[in-house]
Order: sequence, then C-alpha cells, then structure tokens
Amino acid sequence: MLKKGRIFVSWLTMTAVLLSFGGLAAPFLPRLQFLPALLAANVLVIAFILIVTFLCGRLYCSVICPLGIGQDAVYWLAKRRKKNRRKFAYHREQRWIRYGILTAVAISLLLGISLVPALVDPYSIFGRIVTDILAIPASYAWNGLAGLSSGWLPIISKVDILPLVVPAAVMAGVYFLILAILSWRYGRWYCNTLCPVGTLLGTVSRFSLFRPVIDSSRCVRCGQCEKICRSSCIDVTHGTVDSSRCVDCFDCISICPKGALTVFRHGREQGAAERTEAKDATEIREPEGMSRRDMLITTAVAAGTLAAGLARSQTLIPALLGTEKRKKSVLPPGAVSLADFSQHCTACHLCVSRCPSGVLTPAVLENGIMQMGQPHMDFTRGYCVYNCNFCSQSCPAGAIHPLDLATKAQTKIGIARYAQFHCLITREGIICGNCARHCPVQAITMVENRDGRSYPKVDGSRCIGCGSCEYHCPARPAAISVSPLRS
Repeated sequence: MLKKGRIFVSWLTMTAVLLSFGGLAAPFLPRLQFLPALLAANVLVIAFILIVTFLCGRLYCSVICPLGIGQDAVYWLAKRRKKNRRKFAYHREQRWIRYGILTAVAISLLLGISLVPALVDPYSIFGRIVTDILAIPASYAWNGLAGLSSGWLPIISKVDILPLVVPAAVMAGVYFLILAILSWRYGRWYCNTLCPVGTLLGTVSRFSLFRPVIDSSRCVRCGQCEKICRSSCIDVTHGTVDSSRCVDCFDCISICPKGALTVFRHGREQGAAERTEAKDATEIREPEGMSRRDMLITTAVAAGTLAAGLARSQTLIPALLGTEKRKKSVLPPGAVSLADFSQHCTACHLCVSRCPSGVLTPAVLENGIMQMGQPHMDFTRGYCVYNCNFCSQSCPAGAIHPLDLATKAQTKIGIARYAQFHCLITREGIICGNCARHCPVQAITMVENRDGRSYPKVDGSRCIGCGSCEYHCPARPAAISVSPLRS
C-alpha cells in the first residue's frame, strides 16, 4: 500500500505540474519546489519540506519533485524491457561530490548568482525540458485534438506554435538525453550524487524518525531489496539502509519475501536489530560509515546553504558581473531590476510557457553569461498583452513580483523609440500607421510633417513599453523599437 500510494500521489503531482506549464491549472505546485521557495524566502514552504523530511525522509524527492518522478518513469520503462533487467548493487555515498556541489551552490547563492543553482536544480531542469522541447510536440497534439473535437467539444481551441529558441532547445535536449540515459541505466544516480536539493534534504533525512529499516532477525540475505534499490543505498551484507540517499520509493518493502524491511521509528523498533545492541534505543546515532566530524561538516554545509539562500547579497552582483553595463533587454512587468531579477530567477521557464503571446523567451547572452537562460522580452516574437499578468502570477521564485491587472496595465517596462529613416513612409512612401493603431494606451499618434506626410510620434509619458508597436511594425529593421527604461 505504501508503494501504491506513493505512485498515485506522484502522478497526481506530475499531472498538476504539467497542467501548470500548459496554462491549464494554477501554478500552485511550482511554489512547493525547494529552490524557488528558498529564493522567494517562502519560509512556510521550506519549513514544511524540512519537517516532512525529518519525519519521513526524502518523500519530497519521490512525490513532489517532477524531475524525480520523471526519472522514475524512465526507470519503469527500462524495467519493462526483458533485455534490460537492471540489477542494482550497493555503492558507497559519493560524499565529496555531493557536498562539493552543494557548497558551490551555497557560495553562488551568497553572492547572488543564480546561474550555478539553475544548472543543477531539478525543478528548473524539468521546466526547461518541458518548455523548450516537449511543448512543441504537445502543442501539435493539442491542436490535432482540437481539430477532431471542434464539432462536439468547442471548449478546446487551438494554440499558437512558436518557433524553437535553438540555444535553449539544444541545452534542454542535452539535459533530457543525459538524464534519460542515467535513469535508464543507473536509476536515481543524479538525485543522489549531483542534485543539491537531494543532498540538502539527504542531510536532514539522516536523522529522520521514520525510515525503511532491515530487521536482521528476519532477513535471510537474499539480496532482492539491494538489487531493486534504484538509489543503491541498501547494504544487505551489513543490514543497513543509507537514509540520506533513500527516496522512499518503497520498492524494497514490497519485494522482501520475509517482511524484513519495514518503515519503523528509528531508535525504537530498530532497536531489535543487531546494530543497536550497544546503543540506547532513544539515542540518535551517527549514520553508518560517517564519523562525527564528517556529520558535523555535512550538516554545517546544508545549514549554510539554507542561510545563503535566505540572505543573498544585494550589492555584489553589479561589481562581479557588470550588470550595470549589460542592461540591454526589457524585463517582464513585475521585475524590480536586472540585478534583483537575476538573483531570483532559476530559469525554470514557467513564465515562458504561460505567456500567451510568446514575447517572453530565454535569453542567450543579451544580459551577460551569468543570466543565460533567464527569460527576457523579445518583441520580434510577440508583445506584452495589455490585460495579462500571467507571468507575475506564476513565478515561484520571486523574480517577477505579483501584479494585479490594474497595476500591471500602468507598469512601465520600457520606452518606445522611433527611427524615421527605417519607416516605410520615409523609405518607400507607404502610409502605414500600424504602430499607432495597435498601441493599447494611445501613446503613439500620427503627426503631419512639412512634407505633407504623417509620421509616428511617441508620447514617453504614456508609453508603457509593451512592444505592440515594434511587433506590428512591418519594416525590417523595425522603425519603432522598445528600449529598457535604464540605459
């Protein structure tokens, strides 16, 4: 029942997260992801995850993290192949790799650099895979369904399919291939060796109260649990389970022929095992194979990462990255500044997937290498819809602050600038006026010049920088373009 319950809840989570990226459900579950909650200083979510981990181990990794659930799906497919009956074996914890990556993430968070955490954060990786590569075939499938059901289910309408952003798609494709191969061959190796969230929660789960344990009086050393453990954390020889790497899949409990593997409160029921003979039943012991010194170091690194995420520097970013000289892109409405945006954004691309016009797109080097992958406004692909605030309502990391529709409609994100020598009326004598017709705030008017022709004029006090004028301008390069408010 534990295994079936875990599978049921995990697929409910996966469905809800995918619907959030598809714009069909409110983005509630993305706010429960660990790194975005840490960057947004969402103390309640962080406390909830840590308490659950202390009580029951790494349930977060098996029922909340979408990348972990996706890896379990790949592993399930691998098990279906008769030629790929993967048998695992116990491997010692790669502690230096795990805590080395976690230390790098802690230092990056302290300096206000979100690029390093974004590269290894499981939720952000999942978001980029879904948005940058899987969204295209999903959109075609949706449009096909809309075409078939147009006569009897009118609520399904077709969606616009925008072209891929090649650099973002290539990066997401590389992640997808690597993780698929690792999951197919090695189960949860990424989660227990590279993932900083898994390492941090693993530190807490070393002391979890309820965890899978082996009753040595029942165990016959058949090795079935060790062979099926996708985390490679069960050591049948010594009768131990490394709770820092166990992701609570409960496969071992369901396969044990003697019922020797059960979930008990550590220090009481496990006191009947051979390992507790010399210990008091209520004493919290050091993990198997870990000295007291190592335990203190790893705990300090995990606590330091939490502290660094909650106390990011607000002054080192401009000096280290030169962001004051790289403000070339217009930021989404709700972003305070490029420095604040870059400190919080994990490049999960949830805002990109929910943007109805496609104006939000992953940056390459527009804002510098440290902001690579973070979204920016590309007015050649779309424009910021006047009565839309989806991006500000969906961001789980606090990079885009929530705005109600009335506030968003008055928020200036840029300023339109007119270049007369690019305009069609100057180059070819064609009277256009597209920019004035499509401006939602009537900031552009057509003013007659001495030559008898009417040219666009931008009222900077009314312009909000939505980019509708640039998007609808037929001239190439556009005669009117939007620039950031700060140069």
